[in-house]
Amino acid sequence: MPTGMRARRGSFQRVWRARGIVRVLVRFRAGPTWTSGPPDEQPGWDDHAEFVDGLVARGTMVLGGPFADYSGSLIVLEHVGEDEARELVARDPFVVNGVFVLEDVRAWNVYVDELTASS
Repeated sequence: MPTGMRARRGSFQRVWRARGIVRVLVRFRAGPTWTSGPPDEQPGWDDHAEFVDGLVARGTMVLGGPFADYSGSLIVLEHVGEDEARELVARDPFVVNGVFVLEDVRAWNVYVDELTASS
């Protein structure tokens, strides 16, 4: 018997029609002021953490974190488009201070989402 999306095709189609979730992926690379080590050891961490806490509190940022090799970071945003996401992350203290450099902002059509609680 097939597994994964093929086995659950009917279920998958119902979920997609019901949710139709579009998220925005934002990818950063380490900037010129990044020092070796994890993000919480970078200059301006407290201001960055406060900025992120605000995004989470508003329901805008739903996932985020550094790559395992600390070469950059990825965040997932909801309830914003690509242009608004660019404007938003431009105000992140890590971007302003050169810890992060914005690499890419892309709208993402989510077809499979096992992290979001079912309603």
